[in-house]
Amino acid sequence: MIIHAYLTDGFYGWAKLFVESFAEYHGYEHKIYLSSRDLTVKQIKILEDLYPNITVNNKKLDINDIAKRAKTTPERILKLKNHIENDAVTKKTYIWKQAISVEDRYKTSILEAMLNNPDEDYLVHFDIDMYFRKPITNLFKTIRENDISIKFRLNSKVNRRVMGGLIGFKICEKTKQFMYKWIEYIDKIPLYNKPLGYGQESFFYAYRDLKKQFKWGSINSAYISPRFKETDFIWSGNTKKGKAKNLITCREDFDKRRKSNC
Repeated sequence: MIIHAYLTDGFYGWAKLFVESFAEYHGYEHKIYLSSRDLTVKQIKILEDLYPNITVNNKKLDINDIAKRAKTTPERILKLKNHIENDAVTKKTYIWKQAISVEDRYKTSILEAMLNNPDEDYLVHFDIDMYFRKPITNLFKTIRENDISIKFRLNSKVNRRVMGGLIGFKICEKTKQFMYKWIEYIDKIPLYNKPLGYGQESFFYAYRDLKKQFKWGSINSAYISPRFKETDFIWSGNTKKGKAKNLITCREDFDKRRKSNC
């Protein structure tokens, strides 16, 4: 089983916590595959030293190309990048999230991780701003019992009917066909016109089209919680408090819990 996440360089602090906290409760049995953008050689080496069974697939972002597709300037794109990496997403800043989370992360990195690991059986895709607080054995069980697993909220508005921060996939030709359908919907709207939440919305459209062809798993909220409750297995940094503040909170909690376990 592959533990997969995507990050840009501004999320490097989260990547360290992600790797350290996962190892704390699961050892080094599972392969971690990080799809990273613009990390330095030193940062990659530190992540590799933290977890022996890790692959960091690092690439360089083309800010000029993103700006062109977003119909804005590179300077504005960099400002939006800094905001998203440190604060909460807003209606004025989400275009960077659409470029990175939808058009690179969902469209490219998940399928690429599957194709680069053909001998693995399952892939679990996480937001990088996640902090593991307990073993997630039951989550793994859910994922292994289904073709695709996700947190459903089917009574919500269309861009919230699934939560894209945690998705499990069986690695096979069948689920790759789902990915191609999802990518088809991602490509229907150009970057400059993609609405807020379109990553989740486009997943739902693919689910709607293909739901009868797959066995679907439902992921419990305790594995993707923005509420920071003691009973949660994973804390998500995706809250209105902002990424930087949540990273401090999660890092302090992790260091405290690790020290108490010594």
